[in-house]
Amino acid sequence: MQTEDYLNLIINQHRTKPKFKSTVHVSIEPILDCINVLKTLHEKFDLDTASGDQLAILAEWVGAPTVVPNTVPLPFFGFADQPESLTFGETDDPAIGGYWRESGMNSFRGETISPQKLPNVVKAKILLNNCDCTLDDAFEICKLLTDVPFKLKDNRDMTVTFEFLATFQTIDKELVRLLFPLPSGVELIFSDELIDG
Repeated sequence: MQTEDYLNLIINQHRTKPKFKSTVHVSIEPILDCINVLKTLHEKFDLDTASGDQLAILAEWVGAPTVVPNTVPLPFFGFADQPESLTFGETDDPAIGGYWRESGMNSFRGETISPQKLPNVVKAKILLNNCDCTLDDAFEICKLLTDVPFKLKDNRDMTVTFEFLATFQTIDKELVRLLFPLPSGVELIFSDELIDG
């Protein structure tokens, strides 16, 4: 609606009074601005077009993670054959040194989910919130979380095995671990973590 629509509703007695019209105009303008914003609000929070803060808010609303824990190794001092180990040097310049690992300190930090991947993670969380934990539900959720081909196997012993069929990134695996629908008592096993023997 426009301000003019309301000004046209003024009765004849006050229609010719400029101060009255001005008062109505000034009073109505902020309310109309609010109404117009509210009318377009749903467009800003459409999961298929949302970005930036709106996407982060949608993720928060449904409980989807925006950071995946334990995916990026932290650079600590260590031996040359350890992944991500640093040589001795300055602690304030990681290019020439790192940090001593203290007792109880995690060796990994979280990785922020990219804006391109976050909409699929939100969709996966919505599916998880509404699923009944069947293998079909799990397959649909996992398809949203990774582009890498995979297979699921119900082992019929309260475990489900997840196997990537191609090279994958750690974030893909950790997202599956976070959002895989598991009924109470069922365990998710990744095939690359199985120990032969």
